[in-house]
Amino acid sequence: MRIAQLAPTYERVPPIGYGGTELVVHLLTESLVRRGHEVTLHASGDSRTTARLRSVTPVARRYGDPDGFRHAEHLHLANAQACFADAVDGRFDVIHNHAGLEGMVLAATSMTPVLTTNHQAFVAETAGVWDRYPWYHHAVSNAGTPLFPETGRLPAIHHGIDVESFRFGADGHGYLLFLGRFSPQKGAATAVEVARRSGRRLILAGKVDPLEVGHFSEAIEPWIDGRMIRIVGEVGGEEKLELLAGADALLFPIDWDEPFGLVMVEALASGTPVIGFDRASVPEVIDHGETGFVVDHLDGMLRAVRQLGSISRRHCRRTAETRFAAERMTTDYERAYEEVASAGPARPIVGQSAEGSPSVR
Repeated sequence: MRIAQLAPTYERVPPIGYGGTELVVHLLTESLVRRGHEVTLHASGDSRTTARLRSVTPVARRYGDPDGFRHAEHLHLANAQACFADAVDGRFDVIHNHAGLEGMVLAATSMTPVLTTNHQAFVAETAGVWDRYPWYHHAVSNAGTPLFPETGRLPAIHHGIDVESFRFGADGHGYLLFLGRFSPQKGAATAVEVARRSGRRLILAGKVDPLEVGHFSEAIEPWIDGRMIRIVGEVGGEEKLELLAGADALLFPIDWDEPFGLVMVEALASGTPVIGFDRASVPEVIDHGETGFVVDHLDGMLRAVRQLGSISRRHCRRTAETRFAAERMTTDYERAYEEVASAGPARPIVGQSAEGSPSVR
């Protein structure tokens, strides 16, 4: 097939550090190329790919970068426009939109079928846009699926990773790990409280965006002593692999409906069990009592920390290999592409709500 992958331009593909969406785009793109598909990647110019690369900006312009914030959204939209302009001559059989609402709106006038992966949670403020136009779309977890409109909705496709690229840790090195953004919703402050009350060492790894500086300085930074609670900042490459493989457990105390939570799968690939709150995709990814613990509150997380010895780290790794490999994800997407391409492009609904609209499938 001839496939266009439309990525955000906030991070390069693959990302250097934080960037779950861009990592998924990278793994999928490279896997599709290996399978013989003709793939064009629309992303930042510093991206690395074996596909044909098209870009409107030489480097990624990250959200949270004071120098790039002003232009980041404009470049993101320009990248989406360039992708659809590239498709006007029938060059692609399908466009795979990872770029969110901008790509979806442009899809309304596209003669090329478009599949949108909802990497982010559904935002109620955009409901009017969803009501006006039908698209082929899917969530990345079963929990997220019913949050999106039924029109054009396909079954969820779980993310996959390159499991073999992760180092297996047969034994933990005596610390708990939090890896992610330091936003209230991600729960780093809860991870700190778990560490303090359990007397366990905690390593915090992640980035602090400008809008989250206040929360970080008030709820997290005062407890960082460099010994029991240590921060290493945003990590990638070998440092990230080493941290994941050496952790006794990954703490995932989310306080929002996380669309997927790729770091959970990365931990499993490293042999590291996950302790997460029972929200959103957590019970889909973690098998309670087998690859970690799914708990309801902080006290449950504290009990789970004491039970980590019952989890087989080898079983965690096998679960990642069988359920969350990039090749499984690619096969799922190939099926979705065939379905979308055979159905043809979705057409706009004029003067009709989503409840009264015909199915686009």
